[in-house]
Amino acid sequence: MSLAESIKLALTSLRSNKMRALLTLLGVIIGISSVIAIVTLGNALQAQTLQNLADAGINDLTAQVKSRTTNEEEEEDENSYGTSPVEVDQSSKISADMVSDLKRRFPGQIAGVGIGSAAQYQGTISTPAQVGTKNITLNAVNTDFITMKKLKPAVGRLLTEEDIEGDRQVTVISPKAVQQLNAALGAEVDFTNTDGRNTSFVVVGVYEETASKGGLVNFGDESIMYVPWPSESRFANADGAWDSVSVRPAPGTDDGQVKQKVQEFFDQQYENDVYYRVAMKDAKKELASFNQQLSTVSMFVSAIGGISLLVGGIGVMNIMLVTVTERTREIGVRKALGATRNAIRIQFVVEAMIVGLLGGIIGVILGGAIGMIGSAMMGAFVYPPISGVLIALFFSLGIGLFFGYYPANKAAKLNPIDALRYE
Repeated sequence: MSLAESIKLALTSLRSNKMRALLTLLGVIIGISSVIAIVTLGNALQAQTLQNLADAGINDLTAQVKSRTTNEEEEEDENSYGTSPVEVDQSSKISADMVSDLKRRFPGQIAGVGIGSAAQYQGTISTPAQVGTKNITLNAVNTDFITMKKLKPAVGRLLTEEDIEGDRQVTVISPKAVQQLNAALGAEVDFTNTDGRNTSFVVVGVYEETASKGGLVNFGDESIMYVPWPSESRFANADGAWDSVSVRPAPGTDDGQVKQKVQEFFDQQYENDVYYRVAMKDAKKELASFNQQLSTVSMFVSAIGGISLLVGGIGVMNIMLVTVTERTREIGVRKALGATRNAIRIQFVVEAMIVGLLGGIIGVILGGAIGMIGSAMMGAFVYPPISGVLIALFFSLGIGLFFGYYPANKAAKLNPIDALRYE
């Protein structure tokens, strides 16, 4: 008997016992669909989390001032991200002139140099018409920082270069700050830092609240106010210089090359500084490690979901044993007509594999639909991974082969005389 005849006979057998075939398929369908759905949702969660991190600037380069040292054991990994900054003399910090020179030096390779991450202050805010104060975070920033944060005005406007150059006492606040203060556009607000120094600002805009995207890392709306960086000197001991700045490579450029060129730029700026230098840092290692952890978690959860495939496989074996028993006389007739053990074995193995494959196909379709609907609801639509679909289909075939071999082998070993006598 050829393979095509075995497949045809297997499909005929399944059609003649539709309900039993459906119940047999159900275990495989549930197992495959759960694995595909979990993998798809895991990819959506991973994509969403990485996008949230990217929006927060995780892909930006960081130029950080650090002390020089001759002890190799004290040298930090230049590629590490988020290392603790050192206390830096004001004269050795990155100045506004350096930032301007850096942008002019690499106009097509640097999309922006953000000032603000190292100029963040905690304090309270109030209005003349309000009784009491509210906690808030103040960022003294430049326009590049606003652009890199992808802020959009909901009411009024954002900070402009004119605000920076004119040292205007203006601020753009978050929607949460508006709710807390009940402050309208044009209102005057008073910021008091933790040292008790007070500065007044005029609200010129409210930026759009970023919708919660979910994911493992969320940067929800906080009570924040952004002010031009020259205002920093009014409530802090600062004079237009920072411990670190963020550098965003232009789209289409090589991050490694940009990092090297910016490093060379700061090496020239600090070549006469015997105490401090600037180290360029990125988060590639941390991001790759985090990405690997997300993939591992997704695969682990998928493996747990795949346990149900074992249940489906046992169901396939059980039904195939019943099928062999029901078709004992048919097996006896085929053997009497000259069918070999191998032909009988192949017939039932093919039938079991078809059961597994059909269950796998239906499971992939069902699981993929569930995964895509779920990812769309999460706000990060993704398609089921091709590799996951192929693995699921091959696995379903393997389930049919593994759990169908024993019943098939049992059928192949039947004595034809005993099989013909079977009632």
